[in-house]
Parts: sequence; structure tokens; C-alpha cells
Amino acid sequence: MHRTLGLVLGLVAMVVFVAGTLAEAQDVNVKLGPQSNSGESGTATLSDVGGNKTKVVISLTGQPANVPQPVHIHKGTCAQLDPAPAYGLTTLADGKSETVIDQPLSSLQRERFAINGHKSAQDAKTYVFCGDIPPK
Repeated sequence: MHRTLGLVLGLVAMVVFVAGTLAEAQDVNVKLGPQSNSGESGTATLSDVGGNKTKVVISLTGQPANVPQPVHIHKGTCAQLDPAPAYGLTTLADGKSETVIDQPLSSLQRERFAINGHKSAQDAKTYVFCGDIPPK
């Protein structure tokens, strides 16, 4: 009887641990809205991949054909963006970008950060889309 009770309690503890881990590892979706009348919008999905790293996957529509666009994570918000990029992301091509950065997702949500895209490498001062990473 004691052995069965111990086994049941052990399984319950394991389920609680796994459920807690899964709750912490939920993806964060960021809505990317157009800026500078670009018509570009989409989403960025941030996923904790462990090892203090975050995977950032961007899917965008409205991007001009054959124009690679630099993308970064900046400190601040879309309304008040620090112009110096905090983390570089893979250049957007055909509306897609995927990058793993050396920063845990929790720290990107602890401070204020935003994801923004630039018109082109030649015109990096023109922002064409942006989205605030929601705080936790």
C-alpha cells in the first residue's frame, strides 16, 4: 500500500513539474504592423529553445519582391525605439526570417523590446514594420 501511494505521489509530482515547464515554455506572438505607409504586416513568433536562447520566426506579407530587409530587436517600443539594434535577426527574404539569438525569452519580456524591419540595407533609417514584444 505504501509503495503504491509513493508511486502515485511521484507520478503526480512529475505531472505537476511537466505542466509547469510547458506553461513557461509557451510561444509569444508579436503582431507586426506597417510603418511609413509600407503596407507590410505579419507576425513574429518567439520560442524559448533552452540554453538561454530564443528562436524568432517572422512571417510577413506586403514585402517588395527581391528586396532583402534588415530586421532587428531594439530596446524600447515601436512608439519610442532605441535606434541602436540590441539583437540582429536574419535578413527578411520573401517575407520570411528565422533566427536563434543568445538571449532567453524571459529577459526579452522583462524589459521593453520591439522587433522592427528596415526598408533596405541602403535605407535602414526607414522603418517599414514594427511590433512590441509583450511583457510578462
